[in-house]
Amino acid sequence: MNYRIYYILIVFLTILTSVFFAGMFNKEHVRNSINAKIISSLTQEIQDLKRSVSLYENKEIYLRSIIKSKKEKLDIVTKANVIVTAYHPWSNGINSDGYPQTTATMTMPVVGRTCAISSELVNRGWLGKKIYIEGVGVFKAEDRMNLNLSGLRIDLCMGSLEEALNFGKKKNILAINLN
Repeated sequence: MNYRIYYILIVFLTILTSVFFAGMFNKEHVRNSINAKIISSLTQEIQDLKRSVSLYENKEIYLRSIIKSKKEKLDIVTKANVIVTAYHPWSNGINSDGYPQTTATMTMPVVGRTCAISSELVNRGWLGKKIYIEGVGVFKAEDRMNLNLSGLRIDLCMGSLEEALNFGKKKNILAINLN
């Protein structure tokens, strides 16, 4: 009879152990299933974030290229390496058009303020603007140079023909449109 109690006890313990381990296995399975869903969801979110970052990086690269392009265009409009010469409007000599009392902007030329600019600078919108000329100073583009002269050129108004001749021709001078 002892064997029967042992047998029942062993069967009971086996069933209890099976139920316990089945419950544990089921809990572990449920936990693994939940973890798998969480991992899948997080993986999807990471992929979405990577796509978003990639889009923003592409937008940043695109915007940087636009900014660089605009800056280059702005530099073309605001800066130029020019040839600088001088003229005396009242002498009817070099670079004078025969109307010494008025400029292209219908102002009276003023020594030390007025300068004439080439057509290329006029096309860039420099006429009527203040211009800093490196090593010389600030002048106002109030006059136009002869249309036959090509290139980026600035002609400074001088007080005498002698001053204009002595000034000579200076090449590759930085000029900045200050407006």
